[in-house]
Amino acid sequence: MVELNSEILKKLRSSKKRKFNQTVDLIVNLSNLNLKKPENRIRERIKLPYKIRDVKICFIVDSLISVVKDIKEHKVITKSDIQVDKKEGKKLAKNFDFFVVEAPLMPIVAKTLGKYAGPRNKPIVPIPPAIKDIKKVVEDLEKTIQINVINNPIVQIPIGDESMKDEEIIKNFNTFYDKLEEIVKNKKAQIKSIYIKLTMSQPIKL
Repeated sequence: MVELNSEILKKLRSSKKRKFNQTVDLIVNLSNLNLKKPENRIRERIKLPYKIRDVKICFIVDSLISVVKDIKEHKVITKSDIQVDKKEGKKLAKNFDFFVVEAPLMPIVAKTLGKYAGPRNKPIVPIPPAIKDIKKVVEDLEKTIQINVINNPIVQIPIGDESMKDEEIIKNFNTFYDKLEEIVKNKKAQIKSIYIKLTMSQPIKL
């Protein structure tokens, strides 16, 4: 197993300081993965133990409007506003990380927003109409990474930021690695190499 430890993170943190909180990113190269076959392509969400980053969420709801109405930092769209034109659809797909949709509205959302969210690899996540704790949904998505391996056998994802404790970053890495290894094994492929880097730093091979 590839190991991430405090010594590697110490080396990573010794790189030139920036005026913003850099993300801790992974670059994973896969081998023996024939992406010409659709069944070998990877689209997976993995929930990590610790928050990775703040996310921008667009909630699309009907009966849940009273549950989400007090959410200030995210956008809420009601059933009557789902129909969007091309310009607005592209804008929404660009500006939001996740689309959280009340489950009965999924067919409509897939038809109207799917063609804009899909190419940008922005997940459309269904939630049941009976859900009460929207805060938990947000917290879970802040810990969630989206893996998309469609055209090239490379995974590039964040696993945290430099403000996090070493042990938090390491636990996020281990969870990601174990899950990715399982996914890749099922495709009869292999993890060829893994690099870790900060947003503006040089990569370090693990």
